[in-house]
Amino acid sequence: MERFQNGKMMRIFVDEHDRHGVEPLYTAVVEMLRKRGVAGATVLRGIEGFGAHNRIHVAKPFSAAPNSPVLIEVVDEEERLRALLPELETMIGEGLISLENIAYLPLRRA
Repeated sequence: MERFQNGKMMRIFVDEHDRHGVEPLYTAVVEMLRKRGVAGATVLRGIEGFGAHNRIHVAKPFSAAPNSPVLIEVVDEEERLRALLPELETMIGEGLISLENIAYLPLRRA
């Protein structure tokens, strides 16, 4: 019996220094997603990367101001994720969002 569900994974690429008001952008995005009832989100700090401006972002332990790449992974149904795009675009301003097909198996303890 196939128990996996079809869904989407949204990946949001931003920088560690990006802000939304006074808080880190990734924190604001995760909180917004939680309030909107999204199935789940995880924030990952990257080691190295670059984006639209072609500047390398790297996590160096003794750097005065490290600006690591940050990835927010979000899993839910396509309709719910697509409905969030206008709000995410306003919050993020500059970055990248991708949407990928996935099959997922929600596991919960009783």
